[in-house]
Amino acid sequence: MTKISKKQLFSTAALIIAANVYADGLNQIVTPLTESDVSLSESDIRMLKKMAEKEKLAAYSGDLGTAPKDKTVSATGAALEETPSGPQLFLFWTQTLANGFYYEGRIYGKYNMRTQNPAFPDVPPSAENNPQGYKGVIKLGYNFHLTSIYDITPYLRLEAGHDMSLVYADTNGDYIHSNNYAILPGFKQTFKVTPIFAPYIDIYGGVSQVSLTGNMTQGAAANQVQTASVQQMQLTTELGTSIKISEHQAIIPYIQFVYTANDPDATAAASYNNGGFNISSLTASQQVYAIKYSYSW
Repeated sequence: MTKISKKQLFSTAALIIAANVYADGLNQIVTPLTESDVSLSESDIRMLKKMAEKEKLAAYSGDLGTAPKDKTVSATGAALEETPSGPQLFLFWTQTLANGFYYEGRIYGKYNMRTQNPAFPDVPPSAENNPQGYKGVIKLGYNFHLTSIYDITPYLRLEAGHDMSLVYADTNGDYIHSNNYAILPGFKQTFKVTPIFAPYIDIYGGVSQVSLTGNMTQGAAANQVQTASVQQMQLTTELGTSIKISEHQAIIPYIQFVYTANDPDATAAASYNNGGFNISSLTASQQVYAIKYSYSW
């Protein structure tokens, strides 16, 4: 009886030990992996970043002021605009953040030709080469995703420029220079028709204060430097389309229809013979033809 009890005791102990070992094995198998158990190499991380970048840019229309939802897109590039008073070039840098906030900075340079500026139809063309103009622009806005193919971006456009508005010079020593400051709220609509083709309509307008400085060798104030100001109402409608030519690059042709109405002060409205700048309150319009190149990431 004692021998049988010992055998049973040893058998029971062996079964318990085997069961514990088997259970430990099962626990090791079903234990879930944690982040500390996973190790990615630098090449793996770079590959994942590239994949995320490709996915983001594939969803990006290429149109400035927009970005895929919850993604940040940066872009830089240049544009050439052909205006009636001379060609102008601007460089830009912009970001549309993942939270929807949009900002853009531009630096303009303009070659003022010896031609009449449609915004000031009573001032004749210059008789000699004009000085060149330059301007800075800041745009601040917010990108709303109304549908999967339709975005709107309301924004505020702030401008400050020198000789980008009215400029005049002749061989007699007569000249007019201008500084302009503008606050122009705007509203842009983007239609993402296909992944590479996105037409848009951009409308902005407001008030521009044009400060004039000049000297005329004729009239009541001959050879005296005069200052004047013109309050100008502006409205611009821009029609264009973004065409993606690669993952990072887009070409954006566009046309602008620009309308202006002048409200000159007494000195600006006075004739040359009376010591003024001969600025009328006529409403004027002009068209601008342009193309823009954008590189995004």
